[in-house]
Amino acid sequence: MEADQSRTFGTFTRKLATWWPVDSFAIEPGKVRDVCLEEWVGGRIYEVLDDGEERDWGHILRWDPPRLVAFTWEVIQGPVFTEIELLFKELGPALTRVEMTHKGWENLTPLLMDSYLAHQTGWPFILGCFQAELSA
Repeated sequence: MEADQSRTFGTFTRKLATWWPVDSFAIEPGKVRDVCLEEWVGGRIYEVLDDGEERDWGHILRWDPPRLVAFTWEVIQGPVFTEIELLFKELGPALTRVEMTHKGWENLTPLLMDSYLAHQTGWPFILGCFQAELSA
C-alpha cells in the first residue's frame, strides 16, 4: 500500500465504514449505517444497522498497533469460527505491505465450510476497496 504503516493500520481499523463495501459484504447488506472496531483484545468488530441494531463480525484476539491486528471472523453463525490476521509491514516511509491470513478452516463442520468458502471469494474485492481508500 502506498501509505506509511501507521496510516495503513489506522485506515483499516478506524475507518472501516469509509471503505468496507457494506452494500454487498455485511451480515445485513444495504442496511449498514456504520462499522466499528473496538481497539483492545476482546473488543468487538461489528456493523451498526440503520435501526441501531448491532451485528458482530468478530472479536479482537491480538492488538499491536500499527503492526498487527487479529480477530475471529464470526459473520457466519456457528459454534466454531475462523481467524483473520493482518500484519502491516513497513517497507519504506510511504510504503506498507499488508499480509492477511485467514486460518482455522480445519475446525469447521462441512456445512460451515461451504458457507465460509462462498464468503472467502470476497476478500480480493474487499482488500481492493481498502487499497483504493488509501490511494484516494
